[in-house]
Amino acid sequence: MLWLCITLPQLPLEALQCEQSERPTVVTVLEGNVRSVVCCNPAAERVGLKPAMNFTTALAILPEVIAMERRLSAEQAALERLATWAYQFSGTVIVGELFLDLQRARSTAVWLEIGASLRLFGGFRKLIEQLEAELRKLSYSYQLGIAPTLEGSALLARTGVRVAITSVEALRARIGSVSVRWLNLDPWIPEQLQTVGVRTVGMLVALPRDGVAKRFGPEVCNYLDRLMGSAADPRPTYRLPPQYHARFEFEAEVHNTEALLFPLRRMLREFVGFLRARDTGVQKFTLRFIHRDAVATVLTIGLSMPDRNSERFLALARERLEHTALAAAPVALELSAEEFAMPTGMHIDMLSGATEQSEELGHTIDRLVARLGEAQVHGVKAVAEHRPENSWATADPQHARPHLDFPDRPLWLLPEPKPIQLSGMPVLTGAERIESGWWDGGDVRRDYFIARTQQGAALWIFKDLNDGSWHLHGFWS
Repeated sequence: MLWLCITLPQLPLEALQCEQSERPTVVTVLEGNVRSVVCCNPAAERVGLKPAMNFTTALAILPEVIAMERRLSAEQAALERLATWAYQFSGTVIVGELFLDLQRARSTAVWLEIGASLRLFGGFRKLIEQLEAELRKLSYSYQLGIAPTLEGSALLARTGVRVAITSVEALRARIGSVSVRWLNLDPWIPEQLQTVGVRTVGMLVALPRDGVAKRFGPEVCNYLDRLMGSAADPRPTYRLPPQYHARFEFEAEVHNTEALLFPLRRMLREFVGFLRARDTGVQKFTLRFIHRDAVATVLTIGLSMPDRNSERFLALARERLEHTALAAAPVALELSAEEFAMPTGMHIDMLSGATEQSEELGHTIDRLVARLGEAQVHGVKAVAEHRPENSWATADPQHARPHLDFPDRPLWLLPEPKPIQLSGMPVLTGAERIESGWWDGGDVRRDYFIARTQQGAALWIFKDLNDGSWHLHGFWS
């Protein structure tokens, strides 16, 4: 097997905020009586703040720094959303654990078995390029490592070795000179190893196992065996849920609608990863804005045809948000979908481009519905009824129109026919007789004609055969 490890060194911060802030921001955690910095954004690092720094020292350097409390529930939710997204690249995904200790808090990882995916994606380079392109859109900081063992790929990712190691022998040779401080062990163990002069992985592996186990415990030997591929490393794999549900909790109430678009954009892209993994699309999904002291605001986003394009989803959600008054400032955002359908084919007709035009029309209708509301946008369908005023009805915008063999008729009909005088009217053409409606009390007997005025306008008129009067019923374009 060949494992791709994605480590997330900024997950404690990026699980709390999606956008890049220009204001120095840190995530802190209280260990005993000491509050320490877990991670910093680039703006904080530029002024000298760094992980593992005492927060009191950080305040002395920059009193106006923004501090957020580490929240493990937010990290776990982000990790699971990312695992769901990763299924589009591999059928085997493993979620790493969250570490409480400060030294390993930035070592959380997700693993993908990519050996079976290489042919599908066209080899290492194309797979990595596509994965990184999608990963960057999620605004996560990451490092990648590829190795035949789980712990080996994680070690390569943490040390920034961007080389695909495909054999255990090559892995052992590559990590022999790596410092023991990068090993995924309890922090006191690497410190003790360096104290006694064991500074590299190669030096540690060369030590007698009995002595290592006696001094540091059997977990060190077990870890080394899994790292080097000498022992199996069974871990539970993550499984795609049958329905999709994701939640993002804000650090504080969000009063600006634009600020909601940052987490929404990430959540929609993660959602699209889930749809790709299942090779399906969605025609309806639900956004739920959770408020602290009010009932949740629910927006159901409907589409005219199944799709899985995150940018189109975002455009529709944005339209709905602009025309929706939230009950209060939200403190969390949920996205869910329960029904899925195969997305409409994206192939373009080589001669007419009919499929592309149909999709563009569908997306335009979706935007109109999102902006004006479902009750304001509808289509028109023909009804098997000869009386012109009764031969049509409103329908769903994407309703399949049955073909009815009517003679040519104008699209513009008056709400009610208007009596007219026929004097001076030019020659009449296009006669059509209609006799219908005797069964419902709306009996009509009419002869319809096309008449042209002196200005060139084409009128649709009829003669009432009951009394001989003439009426105007519509206009031709």
